[in-house]
Amino acid sequence: MTVLCDIRQLAIRYPHAKAPSLDHVSLTLQAGERLAVIGESGSGKSTFARALAGLLPPGVTVSGEIVWPSFAPAPLPGRDLGFVFQDPGASLNPVLTIGEQVAEGAKRHLGLNWKQAFVRAADLLERVRLPEPERLLRAFPHQLSGGQRQRVAIAAAVAARPSILVADEVTSALDQAVQAEIVALLDDLVREEAMTLVFITHDMALASTLADRIAVFAAGRLQEIGPVRQVVGHPQSVAAKTLLEAHIDLETPSLVVGGRP
Repeated sequence: MTVLCDIRQLAIRYPHAKAPSLDHVSLTLQAGERLAVIGESGSGKSTFARALAGLLPPGVTVSGEIVWPSFAPAPLPGRDLGFVFQDPGASLNPVLTIGEQVAEGAKRHLGLNWKQAFVRAADLLERVRLPEPERLLRAFPHQLSGGQRQRVAIAAAVAARPSILVADEVTSALDQAVQAEIVALLDDLVREEAMTLVFITHDMALASTLADRIAVFAAGRLQEIGPVRQVVGHPQSVAAKTLLEAHIDLETPSLVVGGRP
């Protein structure tokens, strides 16, 4: 595989924090792969996602390098890299219609006019399995359920056909049935659009279902990284073993050797 991103000794500290959120993390991201970044709350996984997407807030101290061989100097957010936040209620604008928010990326980055962008928005709403997409174009975020808003956020993130999709804890606020639906949706979209996926989660079972590789974080450090079958079947770090015990029934062989075919 081609190296899409090379992260070298990345360290990030927020103002007034007693410890770094990321502590000298090094890994590579391969073009076309699905990397699950997993860890408990405070492990640094969401900071890693925001650093990857160039979405760190002002005032943070950053050292190390994030090198993008295929982009100069980095992927353009929205165009090259789509980002789905944990809370769609906060990431979606309450005063804009669903159609406006999904169409905007297509209009800005694909050179479409508003009419064409709304056609694409309706198509995307259908692809993320929302009913009556033409009606939803005129709806507002508060009129949708949490699971529906997350589907809208995913549609907006892929509107400009990005080559990279970063999904940050997109299932954490949803019930188990809706979580499975969102993971299946991501699986279909990433495969159909040939995107590289970075999936941030605390749930080892979800990670093992969707990813090729798993990177385990704890206390801002990368504890281990490897193919799903290796990390799930033969974890080397205490952090990975703890996450497995919390989220996977170790008596179920199919989950122990999970991951994509």
